[in-house]
Amino acid sequence: MRVHELYDKSPDNAVVLNRIGLFRTSLETSPSIWSEFRLARLRAHLEFHGPQTLIDPGRYIARVSDVERRLYALTLARWNPRGAAQWLTPGEWGLKAALALAEDDPGRGFDIVRAHAREFRKSKDLRAILAALHCRAGEFSQARKLLNSLLMNDSNSIIDADTPLRLADFIAKPEAPNTASGRNAPRISVIICAYNAAPYVETALRSVLNQTYPNIEIISIDDGSQDHTFQHMRRLASENPRIVALQFPNNGTYAARNIGIRYASGDFITFLDADDIMLPQRIASQWQALTLSGATATVSRLIRISEDGILVAPRIFPLSRHNPCSLMMQRSVLRDVGVFDETRFGADEEYEHRIALRLGGNALLRTPDVQTLALHRTGSLTQAPQSGLASAEGRQARIAYRESWVRRHLREAAGDR
Repeated sequence: MRVHELYDKSPDNAVVLNRIGLFRTSLETSPSIWSEFRLARLRAHLEFHGPQTLIDPGRYIARVSDVERRLYALTLARWNPRGAAQWLTPGEWGLKAALALAEDDPGRGFDIVRAHAREFRKSKDLRAILAALHCRAGEFSQARKLLNSLLMNDSNSIIDADTPLRLADFIAKPEAPNTASGRNAPRISVIICAYNAAPYVETALRSVLNQTYPNIEIISIDDGSQDHTFQHMRRLASENPRIVALQFPNNGTYAARNIGIRYASGDFITFLDADDIMLPQRIASQWQALTLSGATATVSRLIRISEDGILVAPRIFPLSRHNPCSLMMQRSVLRDVGVFDETRFGADEEYEHRIALRLGGNALLRTPDVQTLALHRTGSLTQAPQSGLASAEGRQARIAYRESWVRRHLREAAGDR
C-alpha cells in the first residue's frame, strides 16, 4: 500500500503515521491508554523536537511490539546510543554492535562480533558494521577488503592500503570505451548538479566517465557556486566530449536537475550528487534491471563515508541505505510524471512516490544493491542546519514538506489534481 493510501486509511493512528514519516500529524493524534500508541507519539516527539527526558523502557518493553520498540531505540540512538541500548533485548546483538559503533566504542563492538562471528559472516548489513568497526579501530586495510566484498565493484581491484577510505579508491581504472557495443546501447544521460563542490566534483565526474556502460552523456550543472566548481567541470568537459558543463545562478538542487533534464538527450536519465561516486557497474546494472523487470524506473542503495575516511551511519542501522538520488528512469516518465518539485530538499522521495501514484506500484523497482558511495560532510544538504537531519530546524522542515506532498498525492488519487 502506498504512503498516501496508508494515511487515508489510518489518519488518527500514531503508529502508522510514524511509519510513513508524518511525525507532526502523529503528535496531533489523541492521547491513548495503549502503550503502543503512547510510545509512537513519544517517538514522533523525538523525531520532531530532538532529545527529551529519558523514558523508562521498563514501562514499555513488555507492552509494545518489537518493531515499535526497535524503532524508538534507533531514533533515540542518534542522540543517546547508551540510553538506546536499554531498549534492546539480549538477542539483538546486531543492533547492539551498531550502537557500539554509534558510541565510538569499537572494542565493545568487536566483542559482540566475536561472540556471534557466524551470523556476521552471513549478513551484508552486519559485515558493513564490522567494516565500520575496523575503520574506527584504524584497521583500514581490513575495512577495505570487507567493504569491497559488499559492493558491486567487480571491475575494481582492491586497494590494499592501511589508510583512511577515500571515495576515489573505489572508482574503476579508466578503460578505452567499447565503441562497437556503444553504438547499439541506448544513450543514458547522467545529471550532476553541484554547489560549492570544488573539492569533490572531479571525483564524481570521473566515477561516471569510468562506468562499464559504453554510451553515456554527462550533463554537469554548476548551481551558482562561489568557489571553483565550474572551472573543474569546464576543464574535464574540454578533455572529454561526453561531458556538457553548464552554469546558472543558484536555484537549488532540484531546479538545477530540471534544467539538466531539458538538456539531456538520453533514452534514460539518472542522477548523481556532486560529492558522491557511482561504483563502476551502477549504470549497466540499473539499465539491465529496468530491461529485465519491465519497470520504468529503478533505485538502488548507498553507503556513507566521512571526510576523515570511516564508514558512518547517521541513522545508526543499517549502514546500507535506500538512495533516492540513484533514480534511473525511462524518458517517457517525464511525460507522465513531470519534473521534480523545486524545493530545496526531499524532492527525490516525493518523485519516487509520484511515479508509483501515476504509473502504478510496479513502475518503480527498488534493488538491494549498493551502487553509490556518498560523502558524509559538513555543509551538505543532509548536514546543513537549515536542511539537515541533525538539527531540529532541518528535521521539521523536511517533515513539513513530506506531509504536504503526502496530502497532495491523496488529493490527486481522489481525482482532485
